[in-house]
Amino acid sequence: MELRQIRYFKAVADAMSFVRGAYYLNVAQPALSRSIAKLEDEIGQALFVRHAKGVSLTDAGERFYRRASDILESVRQLIDEMATEGGDFSGTVALGAPQSIHMKLLLPVMAGFLARYPDCRVDLVQGSSSYLRDRIADGDLDVALISNTAEASGVMMIPLVSESFCLVCPKDRRADFGAEVEVPDLVGLPLIMAGYPQSTLAYMEDAFPEVVRKLVVRSEVNSSALVGDLVERGAGYGIAPSCVMSPGRSERLDFVPIAGLRASWAIATHWNRQGFRAIREIQEMLLALVAELIAQNDWPTARSADSEEE
Repeated sequence: MELRQIRYFKAVADAMSFVRGAYYLNVAQPALSRSIAKLEDEIGQALFVRHAKGVSLTDAGERFYRRASDILESVRQLIDEMATEGGDFSGTVALGAPQSIHMKLLLPVMAGFLARYPDCRVDLVQGSSSYLRDRIADGDLDVALISNTAEASGVMMIPLVSESFCLVCPKDRRADFGAEVEVPDLVGLPLIMAGYPQSTLAYMEDAFPEVVRKLVVRSEVNSSALVGDLVERGAGYGIAPSCVMSPGRSERLDFVPIAGLRASWAIATHWNRQGFRAIREIQEMLLALVAELIAQNDWPTARSADSEEE
């Protein structure tokens, strides 16, 4: 039995699908299926039940999953402990972020970390904040940028930055609006909302229940980047955090801050990985980058967590 087989098994079990497991692992599905089949042969028991909607664990699979999770976490901690002795460190760090924030924060930090520590490998995972939070809690990710919402057991949250939700519009329609818009100004506009299944609409409804019932929502999508794509194609106006406006879109799209509607981001790590040097380094790089972006006015709607507390 190889450690790689254990990793592959856990990825399929978490995804409840060979297709999604292969996607998360970035491996070909036939190779993944062969590895799992070999593992089942070595164990002498079926670990999965295959069905039309994916896979489920057998009783043996449930037992194997518990032990596999413990083994992978122990190996990860051992590697980090050995790698951090002495000067520079090696090993693997698994980072996660939603697609909306990865361009603004995670990619610059990831590139800087790789340049500073050439012997260290960094794996990047994209997903919703809820998905990434669960992966942190399970020990599958080392650190993630997630929306600062409900916490999960065992997950440490370090507040990082808040930013405005904004109305994303075509460049030639920006003059239709002032410096910012109020939520009632959105009534009558065809809207594309970011956040499904963590709905921006539900968040707005808590704060502006009477107005939100009157909104014309044409679509909810699970990626803020899709909001910009649909606005570019004339499908309507988007509502998303301002970080979705990457430099590549600035020639075609613009945004208007929405008064009183803000998103908060935090650095999430598992409680028992707080002492690892690589985690501390990434946290410090993220905090420094946020401070630099705000100081240089490269993130106009952003406020640091420290200023939010003042």
